[in-house]
Amino acid sequence: MKQKLLCSALLCSLIFITAGCGKNDSPDGDSPIDDYDYTEILADYVDKTVISTYAEMKDQSVLLNEAVETFKENPTQANLNACCDQWGKTRSPWEKSEAFLFGPAEYKGLDPLLDSWPLDESQLNQVLAGNQALTAVYVREGLGAVLRGFHTIEYLLFKNGQYKNVAEVTPRQIDYLTAVTTVLRDDCITLWVLWQGESGLNAREKEIIEELEITAGKGFGYEFKNAGNAGSRYAAQKDAIDQLIQGCIDITDEVGNSKIAGPYTSKNVLTVESQYSWNSLSDFKDNIRSIENSLYGGSDPAKRGTGLALLIKEKNPSLEAEIAQNIQLAIAAIGDIPEPFRNNLNADVKITSAMASLTALGKSLEKVKALLG
Repeated sequence: MKQKLLCSALLCSLIFITAGCGKNDSPDGDSPIDDYDYTEILADYVDKTVISTYAEMKDQSVLLNEAVETFKENPTQANLNACCDQWGKTRSPWEKSEAFLFGPAEYKGLDPLLDSWPLDESQLNQVLAGNQALTAVYVREGLGAVLRGFHTIEYLLFKNGQYKNVAEVTPRQIDYLTAVTTVLRDDCITLWVLWQGESGLNAREKEIIEELEITAGKGFGYEFKNAGNAGSRYAAQKDAIDQLIQGCIDITDEVGNSKIAGPYTSKNVLTVESQYSWNSLSDFKDNIRSIENSLYGGSDPAKRGTGLALLIKEKNPSLEAEIAQNIQLAIAAIGDIPEPFRNNLNADVKITSAMASLTALGKSLEKVKALLG
């Protein structure tokens, strides 16, 4: 903001003061930031948000695979219910990762392999009607993205928002469930390792990574934290920060304009994400929490580090407050849509309110790009 100078003495004083100030200082706290040292923000984002979220997901995916193995050995209703419960526990950290679907999730194609939807029910039922042995190798190498991942598992476990009756689950479906959860586990471990790097793996994780011929080196997280240095694909720290912000903007847009607006406009329940388990609205809320975690320093509110929001607050407190409020308003508005989403696509007022809240959040996040320059 330009200010009028009342006299030459004041001009001299101002020049002297400006010369002694850092390049990032501004009288109104609202000018773009140049040459800011983002090292701590990038480090905490990688360690406390991204890797922490993926670590939780891969641990839960291991438990899901184990639950399915137990169900295969002893196909009781209780064991099937345990698989359904564990699907939700594995699903949640994945949805909380959708603000950072760049890096390995993108260049290794792991996003569609884990979470393609809508599910191709016709093809899936053809697989079940066939005679090909349903092994993990067959699922991994012989089936496309729409026949594996979270939603194939969901389809095999749930019906009309309820845990399936064990009497409805055939031996071939159990074979498919076993194979696809094994592949999901391997994909979750792969995604974690590609960010984490090859240090810190347990014996089983090392074995899986070797079998899959995955080479991670120091990991993508090392590159992200060391943006601007040799060995990183990011030429400057600001490039990594821009990626962080864009990831948040992208998922805000996807939830509002695709995940909600798509089915609302078409009234086609088959396009509703997680429509077999009726987990859709939980998915959407977790997507917005992925934005909160990305900006506020970590996936665990009790152990958060230095988030980008602290810098936003320092530069423009009203914008940080606006973002914080809009995140909570978006989560609340999504929660106000009647459950299940697939059965309430005519809830015009609640759905359009949620969409409007997401638009407002997106506009707030766009302001961050302008603030940081």
